[in-house]
Amino acid sequence: MKTINRITWPLAKLLRDYKIARLAVIILCIWLIGASILWLTEGAQNTEFNSLPKSLWNIAVYLFSGLDSGVPQTTMGRIIVTLILVMSLGIVGIFTATIASMLVEHRIGGQRKMPKYELKNHIVICNWNTKGLPLVKEVHAKIVKHKRPIVIITDQEDEVDFPEHEDVPEFEDVYIIKGDPTNEIILKRANVHHAYTVVVLADPKQEKLADAKSILVCMGIRSLCGEFNLLKTYTAVEGVSPQNIEHLRRAGADEIISAGDFSSLLLAQTSLVHGLSKVYRNLLTISQETNEIYLIPIPKDYIGKSFSQIGADIYSHRDKKNPLIPIGVKTQDKVLLNPKPSVFDVFNKGDKLIVIAFERPHKLI
Repeated sequence: MKTINRITWPLAKLLRDYKIARLAVIILCIWLIGASILWLTEGAQNTEFNSLPKSLWNIAVYLFSGLDSGVPQTTMGRIIVTLILVMSLGIVGIFTATIASMLVEHRIGGQRKMPKYELKNHIVICNWNTKGLPLVKEVHAKIVKHKRPIVIITDQEDEVDFPEHEDVPEFEDVYIIKGDPTNEIILKRANVHHAYTVVVLADPKQEKLADAKSILVCMGIRSLCGEFNLLKTYTAVEGVSPQNIEHLRRAGADEIISAGDFSSLLLAQTSLVHGLSKVYRNLLTISQETNEIYLIPIPKDYIGKSFSQIGADIYSHRDKKNPLIPIGVKTQDKVLLNPKPSVFDVFNKGDKLIVIAFERPHKLI
């Protein structure tokens, strides 16, 4: 029984996953069975069917052309040929429709279905809005050396309008799962428990209730990771209302980015320091001509040393191809930019240095 299962299971999987293979098996069965019956019923009195090769040829003509070959003489033969001719109409229609659906599927994004292998250390985007397209472009920008696969979960698949990936490399290795990201089954399909980051965009259909849906998504991610006894996947959420930030954090969001909050703060800064928005745009744009902000683990040799000491060593060994500037420290849950000695003493294990550089530095010094 186990041996039979080993043989039949791959065949069943092949027929389930591949439409053309399934159709080919059906045609092959009709061809062989029909030819065998006609050979037995017609062979004794009809030279057109007195051998199996002749019968196979005639059935092939019936299936794809019509009654343009041997004509049966017995009643049973005529019945069999009539059934085959009727089935041939359906087979041709199914074959044409299958090819057409595959071409259409390829055109509208069939290649964006989840790959057969299990994704890990990828980026998952839950929901979709106008920020999704620029987000994908930035994450897969040319300067990013190790591009992570992107999985998009949305129940509005038609709204995800990508250019052809052959023309725009940024959209390669991007997959779409149609479904509600609040559903843990959908989250499991996207392997969020093995993802590097989950980004939860505000669902525009929910309007003022978008944060409520984001909270449910965060809770689902936390629950799924707990089910597999894994650390919770880092989750960044686009918040709509500043009043819901604490609720999102309790639900499992590691970072909450509120567009309204940021825009008001940036406008206030720009009103005092003219042109400051261009500085922020430069830092937030990923390209070969702009700098980005990176968090780099502190080398063991610098644990116990001060911010000014590591800064002096970095400047004295400045990399000409990728010069970097230390601007702050991330210690525990605090971010300290240009820290005062009275606030930040020395580096401890687990601290990270915040630097500005053209690309992620392989080492600080």
